[in-house]
Amino acid sequence: MKRITKLSTCLLALTMLPLSFIGCNTTPSTPPTTETPSTALSIGEDYVITCPSDEKTVSLISRTIKYAFRDEIGITIPVKEDFVPDPSQIPEKEILVGETTRPESEAAYKALGADEWSVSVAGSKIVIAGTTNIALSSAVDYFVSTYVKGKAEVQIASDAFYKSSTPMLNISWKDGELQTVKTTGGYPRLYALKDGTLLLGCDGMSVYRSTDGGKTWSEPVHTSQKYAGTANAAFIQTEDGTIYMGFRSTRHSSNGSFHASIEVSYSTDNGYTWKHHSTVYSNVEESGVYKGVWEPHFGMMNGKLTCFYANDSTNVTTYQNIEYKQWDPEAKEWTNRTIVCNGEDHQSRDGMPVWQQLSTGEYVCVIEAFNKDDNNCFATKLTYSTDGVKWSEPVTVMRAKKSGTVCAAPYIVELPNGQLVISCQTNELDGTPDEVFCMSTVVSDGTPVSQLTEDNFSEHDYPFYDQTPNASSMWNGMYVWNNCLYACSITPSGVRINRLELGKE
Repeated sequence: MKRITKLSTCLLALTMLPLSFIGCNTTPSTPPTTETPSTALSIGEDYVITCPSDEKTVSLISRTIKYAFRDEIGITIPVKEDFVPDPSQIPEKEILVGETTRPESEAAYKALGADEWSVSVAGSKIVIAGTTNIALSSAVDYFVSTYVKGKAEVQIASDAFYKSSTPMLNISWKDGELQTVKTTGGYPRLYALKDGTLLLGCDGMSVYRSTDGGKTWSEPVHTSQKYAGTANAAFIQTEDGTIYMGFRSTRHSSNGSFHASIEVSYSTDNGYTWKHHSTVYSNVEESGVYKGVWEPHFGMMNGKLTCFYANDSTNVTTYQNIEYKQWDPEAKEWTNRTIVCNGEDHQSRDGMPVWQQLSTGEYVCVIEAFNKDDNNCFATKLTYSTDGVKWSEPVTVMRAKKSGTVCAAPYIVELPNGQLVISCQTNELDGTPDEVFCMSTVVSDGTPVSQLTEDNFSEHDYPFYDQTPNASSMWNGMYVWNNCLYACSITPSGVRINRLELGKE
């Protein structure tokens, strides 16, 4: 099923009697005091997590519950399919996820309306139900965040019940607020710090700060004076408050060789000053050919600071790979080089990775890659992983609307309700040999990441709808923060930003 959403940030612990909750800013009402309080079920290793047979995505979500029990409580609860040859073999104690064959699941689904989900108890069974992919994931998120995370043991009231709705969001950029940040740097990236400060990074490693949600911006801080050819800013702030910024650096030496590297700077004063931290990867092409490593993107994977990048070094591939390395704080170096997409395997120049961990626990990465159905024009493809190690074959999720044009330089974000938004730079509106680009986005329909195709996304929309395409490149980025979706892109007049408040259906 679809990703677990972040509703848990605005929920109180589940009470003993039926509740009703609509919207993330509403607190469930306090139930009346009863003379006979309900008893509590203790969930332990005598339970089984049960999901529908032949339902791959529900099985994946069920494993999210399993891993939560393992990581938070230290117990192992098996995940099993609902089919049993003999009804007498049905376990007494089950956590039912999705539309299983059990009558308890059937009863829960009959009580749900469109886009609704519920977590309830029926006898010794916990019943988790949702009428859509997003709704079921919301129910799983509620169960995990309320009963499992941070707990020494898991108990749930024997008559507990919770019900809510998770509507789909329709995104229209014409509802957003446009602004321009005056800068000559391209490839903009946004990031929110823990204190609410927004950072905007651009080519040349110019960092702008905003403390009012992006309405106004500071003068830039230049962070990488010692490096040439800097571009592709990437930010992440770790739990201790340290901010890391990755970027690529390129130069030709006096002997004609070409040097490319992924560098990392860091700040411990909220982005006011920066120092060099480390080098993720470096490459030298003695022939001077313009190849190496590009486009870093940060995230946390399995608890480790992880940097994705594209690698077309001639000693690595004849196409281009998507790879990552992870920071080893004890060795103080980047290790565990892992290939996510092998360009030679796909006969494709797989490049410009943007990735993140979804709220389901899965990892997802979008890339620009050859579209062999259109003379190898770039299309946006998606690959996903349940563990960060083994990745799926890339699937096309966004392609240009006009043959012979491109859908390149992608970005991906997850909305609070679990839908995905993917963007790209495209010349589909112009299609001339001058390759005049604009930024385009699509929104998913809630289909699980393991089943996504381009049919599961909306029509193309354009964040900067108020202008005709007028740039030779439109490196773009997005960010979700404080219930807003931000789009940003470079134009001849500076970095354009469109801030769209979420919650509109």
